[in-house]
Amino acid sequence: MKKIGILMMLVLIFVSCQKKNSIELITENVADNTKVEVYVRPLGAEEPKLITSGAIKEGKVVLENSFLDSEWAYLTIDNQQNGLIMFVGEPGKITINFDGKDSSKLSIEGTKNNEKVQSFMNESKIISDKLNKFMQEKVVRMQELAETPDKNPQELKQLQQEYQGLSGEFVTLIKKYQQANKDNIFGLIMLVELINTQEKTIEQYKADFEGYSDEMKNSKFGNRVAERIKELTEVGEVKGLVVGDKIPDFKALTPEDKELTLNAFLQDKKLVLIDVWASWCGPCRQENPNVVKAYEMFKDKGFEVIGYSLDKDKAAWQKAISEDKLMWTQVSNLKFWKDPIVADYGIQGIPANYLVDSTGTIIATDLRGEELVQKIKDVLLK
Repeated sequence: MKKIGILMMLVLIFVSCQKKNSIELITENVADNTKVEVYVRPLGAEEPKLITSGAIKEGKVVLENSFLDSEWAYLTIDNQQNGLIMFVGEPGKITINFDGKDSSKLSIEGTKNNEKVQSFMNESKIISDKLNKFMQEKVVRMQELAETPDKNPQELKQLQQEYQGLSGEFVTLIKKYQQANKDNIFGLIMLVELINTQEKTIEQYKADFEGYSDEMKNSKFGNRVAERIKELTEVGEVKGLVVGDKIPDFKALTPEDKELTLNAFLQDKKLVLIDVWASWCGPCRQENPNVVKAYEMFKDKGFEVIGYSLDKDKAAWQKAISEDKLMWTQVSNLKFWKDPIVADYGIQGIPANYLVDSTGTIIATDLRGEELVQKIKDVLLK
């Protein structure tokens, strides 16, 4: 009996050790057999790296956690509008709770850095709620005033400043977490998010990076950040497209393998958004619902979209088009970052977009969320 007892103890210890490193997704309102995948988030021109995958059974899935160091990662849940979840991939038991019908129930726990992610999410939600309240209560008035800006310029200015202030709170929050975590990986993750805002020059961000400890800079993630900064420094001399430029022509294939040029697409169009994205790009997929919203609002008023993907896997590209309900024209050469549009447009990261008028002149770039809606309204309804 003693031998059996010892054997059972060893089995329990083994099982316990196995559970110490796992990624557990617990779901509500998500169908069984829904596919779940975990990726390392790409920085710049990197390709996302698939870490593990599985399928939901009886409301959950336990995935192997093979992370040996801390990485900025994301988990995707098929066929879910909010099914892209950022977290820190690192050793330990990570638990993610997700409700397919209520995104506010999302929670991440189990490791120190993911507790910070959760705290960041909680504070982000406060800002999101305020922004949503503004959109519900004041955005219609702001749009009305924008149609006749000379009538009530002071009120329009006040509303625009309020909206810009709420949007700026997100950047302020990122800065807060970056400053508070300069001795750990989460601080580096926040630095990457700040670099994406392009508020400062790459040289200034490089100086910020140098302020981290050697341990952080020489970590696996630190090396990736250093490489990203190097890439941005090297392309710093490359001139990207700006407002007033004529948009360069491009040639690519539709999902049906029909060749299409931008110049041909622009014929007889009033206002067009060239949206550069990819199925593997987390921020792109998060932004897609905003583009869908804008398209549905203005497609009958002269607004068109053409999506240009930097994918290299046709099946993944087509799947993302379907899942994100992208109803407009799509093209790609399936060449990833070697696509000619990257050099021709001076693209340093995606998502990237260019709003052009009927002459192909750029009138705005890199519009996000309600900024896109507002700009379209300003142009079409002026």
